[in-house]
Amino acid sequence: MEHALVAITDYCERIDDSFWAEPLNAATNLVFLFAAAAQIRALRKCAESIRRLWDLWALTGLLTAIGIGSFLWHTYATFWAELADVIPILLFLSLFLLSFLLRVIKLGAAWALFWFLLFQTVNTLLQWMLPGDLFNGSIFYLPAWAGLLVITLYCRFTLLGCSKRMLYAMLVFTLSLTLRTLDQSLCAVWPYGTHFLWHLMNGLTLYLVMGVLMPNRQTDRQLHTDAR
Repeated sequence: MEHALVAITDYCERIDDSFWAEPLNAATNLVFLFAAAAQIRALRKCAESIRRLWDLWALTGLLTAIGIGSFLWHTYATFWAELADVIPILLFLSLFLLSFLLRVIKLGAAWALFWFLLFQTVNTLLQWMLPGDLFNGSIFYLPAWAGLLVITLYCRFTLLGCSKRMLYAMLVFTLSLTLRTLDQSLCAVWPYGTHFLWHLMNGLTLYLVMGVLMPNRQTDRQLHTDAR
């Protein structure tokens, strides 16, 4: 199966324009669908209505869209496929931040909007100021990494009940981002690259962070009290 347009070659696996030029990068997007399925199962166990959990259901839908969009990007590898890959990621990050501010930190709407807009402003400025190919394109995810670090530290020092889960997510995402960055530089010694590992670890990262938003999560304060 051949492309109508010339494919964009950004990864070790892709050496031609064929649909299945990136089999590992394409197939590993199943991890996002598995994570979405696990999240659906968890949400269906919640006693609260879909209306009260609309943002969690929307995030689950975006998680599915991330898997589909990334599959399209690693098979068609055209500009429109890149948009199908990037847009669900941006929407997921934005909605997760808002949900965390409102659900977990329990900020008022005005303060939640303030921090949301501040993050988006910093993110936009960073993307504008730095070259897009820096760190093999991983600069796109640097604000997400920094935001995850801030959230992890906040959870740790406020005993919000998400410190361990967020710490695991932070460690996995850090390793994931490192492997994404190394992909092109390892082509000569490992022709398959490491981008497929980025997919696998990202699926786990997104599943972990979504668990923080679940309404039946115990807080660290409760766990500490129970232990006493």
